[in-house]
Amino acid sequence: MFDYQFVGMVAVVLAILTRGALLPVVVVTAFVALVLLGCDLGARWWRGRRARPAAGETAPHPVVPDADLGQWMAALERVLNSRN
Repeated sequence: MFDYQFVGMVAVVLAILTRGALLPVVVVTAFVALVLLGCDLGARWWRGRRARPAAGETAPHPVVPDADLGQWMAALERVLNSRN
């Protein structure tokens, strides 16, 4: 989805930085808008080409072994509870 608020924020920041010079604000804002639009269209194209699971099937979820997660949580608790 194209983010108009971000493009507007870029224009306002550029207007402040360039002290109101119109040409740099318009050119850079248009460039940022074109890059965002290109990324959005590329993402839509990529999602359209990916294989989707058939009806009734679910996509496999990445599995994190409980032992690894438990070790990381124990280490995190030791760091948070240390008094150093």
